[in-house]
Amino acid sequence: MCLWLEAARMAKRPSKVVIIGFDAPIVKTVRRYIKAGKLPNLARLCRRGVWANHCLVPHPTITPPNWTSIVTGAWLGTHGVTCFNVHKPGDPLLKAHQGFFAEDVQAEFFWNAAAREGKRAIVMNYPTTYGRSVKNGILIAGAGLGPNEWRTVEGDWAIACSAAADTLFTTEPMAQATAIEVRPASRWRNAPASAAMLEAELPLPGRQALVPLKPTTWHLLLVASKGAKLDTAYVCPAKDAKTAFARLEVGRWSGTCAARLRTAKGTCEVVFRLRLTELAADGAKVKLYVTPLCQTSGWATPASTCGKLRGLPGLPIPNTFYPAHNLGWIDSAALLDLIDAQNTWLGAAASRLLNSEPWDIFVMHAHCPDHCYHAFLNKLDPDVYPDRKTVAEYRGVELGFYQSLDRMVGTILKATDPGETLVVITSDHGAVPTAGRYEKDFKGFGVGELLTKAGLTVHKKDRKTGKDVVDWPRTKAVAQRSVYVYVNLKGRDPEGIVKPADYDAVCDEVIRILYDYTDPRTGKKPIAFALKKSDARIIGLYGDYVGDVVYGVHPEVAGEHGRQLTTGDFGVGDMRGLLILAGPGVKKGIELDRTAWLTDIVPTACYLTGFPVPAQTEGAVLYQALSEPNLPGAAEARLRKELAKLDTVKSAERSLTHTYEA
Repeated sequence: MCLWLEAARMAKRPSKVVIIGFDAPIVKTVRRYIKAGKLPNLARLCRRGVWANHCLVPHPTITPPNWTSIVTGAWLGTHGVTCFNVHKPGDPLLKAHQGFFAEDVQAEFFWNAAAREGKRAIVMNYPTTYGRSVKNGILIAGAGLGPNEWRTVEGDWAIACSAAADTLFTTEPMAQATAIEVRPASRWRNAPASAAMLEAELPLPGRQALVPLKPTTWHLLLVASKGAKLDTAYVCPAKDAKTAFARLEVGRWSGTCAARLRTAKGTCEVVFRLRLTELAADGAKVKLYVTPLCQTSGWATPASTCGKLRGLPGLPIPNTFYPAHNLGWIDSAALLDLIDAQNTWLGAAASRLLNSEPWDIFVMHAHCPDHCYHAFLNKLDPDVYPDRKTVAEYRGVELGFYQSLDRMVGTILKATDPGETLVVITSDHGAVPTAGRYEKDFKGFGVGELLTKAGLTVHKKDRKTGKDVVDWPRTKAVAQRSVYVYVNLKGRDPEGIVKPADYDAVCDEVIRILYDYTDPRTGKKPIAFALKKSDARIIGLYGDYVGDVVYGVHPEVAGEHGRQLTTGDFGVGDMRGLLILAGPGVKKGIELDRTAWLTDIVPTACYLTGFPVPAQTEGAVLYQALSEPNLPGAAEARLRKELAKLDTVKSAERSLTHTYEA
């Protein structure tokens, strides 16, 4: 056994690592719920581990780059995923693709470094891992923010689902819903006895399908089970009540249903749930919600893993259900049910794999709370939203989704041995209210508008579409992605006009414009900093995948996250990251006051376990969190003492033979 591993064994160091990530939690809210006893599993980890008071995240505060920093230990400039979208050098300046391709990552993943010594990993629902990102182990999803979600399709914000997004079938006109017409039922087989019976066809729209669905129509049967008033619905693949996916009453979810669908590439199996949200006694109003149709295969490597995860509680549901709440398709209680269905499935899938597969590293991500905070963070802040009843409702949802995540953590940790496992709970960033404490704060602020007013970005009407497009022959600079401004540089960019000799002058002009701007309604300056790329290395941004000017805004500027200072604390929001460490070699029940960075997680895990450090890791070891920070020094010293004892015994034994030559 090598000296390091023997030293680690003697010092009771972990031999396995579990990293569980929440997307965009607000750390002060999580802390408050922990102290109130609302999150028992996280509280237990804090009691036997370390809570980081100041975990800072890279800039910009965006999902793909920061999750990538966590599992590579590298800054954005090194690993190359520098925003939600990736712009490749040499492409047209406004061309980019969503940052979920593992091939875009230019740094070694933690689990692949460990694979050099034969370590196996299970990586589940972790952003920016789509492709061949796991050399020795299992990859579940990773092409989006949830299972069965694909952000690897054309379009800056395009999302596809396998097999389809959710649907609302309704007799009322509602945005993006599918209209149905109710009529007297006829030619049904095995229909229940009923004083009244109506039907409707349910043509599946196949919204956002990764592979187009072939035309499919289900059938709705409405019956009066207790009297003359309609009160029950059957949803069936054919006009036969015995084939019903579910028997529904208003306001109740079905169990998990299964069906086989025909697609342009063959047949697939899907699971889903149904909810009858409204049924008038006479059938004049009907609303039937169908969750996303979740494919039971096609999202894991090796492919056989999908079969091992059949029949789990919850749903492998993509995050396309969140808009249903803002569209009025479902209420906040139903939204929370869907969030819990996803978290339940993630926890159950993790538990099954951890109990049945060989593993040394387990890494996963759950995207809630991010989508929730995008949808209703302002409604959680009484200084922003005036309706106290609404604030109370959504605070209940907030507590509910944190409790769902806490249960998921508990399910996963039951499948691990606390005596051998380092557990890390972390996040990519936090979130802040979009409008600040006052409704007039910085609403609508955009850097692109400033560049246009200054004449650095020029637009023209497109002859075919009539829309405004960039007039590149007259444009010196453009705002791009969340925090960047690019100079339209001659010789680098396809339609560049700025000569290299003028590059610095244009950068200086952009920075002056940003700093000079004062919001006319508030008298405040939204820009917190603006740096040339050559200076942005101090915040980890450099190289060909970064803009020529990098900027950040104060936390009260509109937008839940992305542009804001990573230390931003405003209203009910906070941009800092979540970090809890627990396990062998970690101090117990302390709060860490030193600054911790997301890039420090992998170096600390490698230091404790002795796993190989990824090649491009730049973070540091969090020594102050460790019960024995001098590993391997102290442990090595103890081991050398033991080896010296062996030498003494060996010499004594040799003396008995009267053999004194070496």
